[in-house]
Amino acid sequence: MHQIRRATEITFVLTLAALLLGGVMLVAGQAIALIAGQGAWLEFCNVFIKTPMCLAASICAIAGFLLNYKRHQKQGLTPEKATTR
Repeated sequence: MHQIRRATEITFVLTLAALLLGGVMLVAGQAIALIAGQGAWLEFCNVFIKTPMCLAASICAIAGFLLNYKRHQKQGLTPEKATTR
């Protein structure tokens, strides 16, 4: 069970890093495209940066949920009880 948690933690960290890097690249790419007046560059950013970034965000969110859920379950707490403490 520890190996599954470790794999989930690694997945969370890697996808979070990819998401943050993708966000910086997307915003910078869009800013450069707007300054240069190149609509094709905006399309490039949306196709090749935004789509993988959204995938990384989804995987990161699922991994984060699993890590949070397992933490509460291990302590014998449900998420509702954990927030009222």
